[in-house]
Amino acid sequence: MNAVNPAGSGPTRFYRAVWRWHFLVGMLVLPFLFMLAFTGLLMLLSKPLDSALNASLQTVEAGTNPLPASVLLETVEQQYPHAAVKLYLPPQAADQSARFSLQPHSHAGHGGHHAPATVVYLNPYTGQILGDRDPAASLYARIKTLHGSLFLGDLGDALIEIAAGLAVLMIVTGLYLAWPKGGLRTLIPSRTVSSRADWRGWHLGIGWLIALPLLFFLISGLAWTNIWGGKLVQPWGSLPGTRFDATQVVPEAVDSHQAMNEAGLHRVPWAVEQTPMPQGSAGDRSLRLDDVVSQARAQGFGNFRVHFPQQDNGVWTVSATTIAGDLTNPMDERILHLDPATGQALQEIRFADYPAMGKAMAASIPLHQGDLGLWNWLLNLLLVTLMLALTVTGALLWWKRQSRRAPPRAEPAPARTVAVIMLVVALAFPLSAAALLAIILVDAFLALRKAAPAAP
Repeated sequence: MNAVNPAGSGPTRFYRAVWRWHFLVGMLVLPFLFMLAFTGLLMLLSKPLDSALNASLQTVEAGTNPLPASVLLETVEQQYPHAAVKLYLPPQAADQSARFSLQPHSHAGHGGHHAPATVVYLNPYTGQILGDRDPAASLYARIKTLHGSLFLGDLGDALIEIAAGLAVLMIVTGLYLAWPKGGLRTLIPSRTVSSRADWRGWHLGIGWLIALPLLFFLISGLAWTNIWGGKLVQPWGSLPGTRFDATQVVPEAVDSHQAMNEAGLHRVPWAVEQTPMPQGSAGDRSLRLDDVVSQARAQGFGNFRVHFPQQDNGVWTVSATTIAGDLTNPMDERILHLDPATGQALQEIRFADYPAMGKAMAASIPLHQGDLGLWNWLLNLLLVTLMLALTVTGALLWWKRQSRRAPPRAEPAPARTVAVIMLVVALAFPLSAAALLAIILVDAFLALRKAAPAAP
């Protein structure tokens, strides 16, 4: 992989410099990349496992005459008097239970989405409560927390963001190093793994096969990070968009759509989270749950969820989104806000209203999570398995080296050129750029120290 041209030509010196930085960045990124791929695999597998383990809560014997939603709501309010109802999920099939999401009264209202939630499951035909559970404590939710923050909160989020940005550089340098100068046939690995060269062939072949999907997973995953996603990219991809009427939003609105999320669970599209919500008529709540459900169906909603007003001037909201699992086609996403006094539609947001960046993320995030149907789940299962293979073969190549230290430094000119190119690329990811700059400075300091003459 790092054969030396005896003539010491420019391209070979540049290749050496690229190879060294690919090695250094890979050493930092590989453990994180393995963790992300492995937890991604577990998340995919945990979805059907969670459904199987909770089948007694989620499924019922199909009937013909379901009870009105208001009757189910009354049962929940009687059995859970110390909680506020935040969300209602009508059954999406004849054999599916009805669900209500609750939160403690003390946390209802502004910022209530941070409170722990309880989902109550009911038989829609008898009104019997089948049980309840904390969705943030599910197997899937716990693995997702490890996947996104290592159970370290903002610190873990920052570490993941740094690693993901550096992984982009690792992919770019890896593609340069593995460029098939002898044609695409050189990327086909041997059938054996008896030598380091065999393992290198597998690493290169898998790398080329998985490079673009891996870039997609990294960049779409970065949308969830606090700095790159929340501070830089999300504001550019949020409403108002080209077709969105900003006058629909009441100026004094105090809540954004992010309030519709639950603890550890995203129910709102990325492009809408930071958009202010409209306000309804304060104090007058003539509209009832049955009215909202009827209006949603009359408006053409299929699978949907109903968000309850959480403040005196809060509104009823009907939503159908891919990120919440209501849909498998992002272009059908739709959010409708209703005045709690009159039932008047105050605001409607559709996929067409999203800015270009918002549309891209609305499509890419469910694709990233495997939420677009069975084909998406199977495809992601294959991709994360290949990603695991890429990290394992990379680790084996390091283990089988004669020296496990970093390759020797290239000559100063190409070394500086490669470092500057990588730093410029890394500027797209601020935390990763800061980490890379620190690595470059440490490397330069060690080089100067090694070159300094010994004291007499």
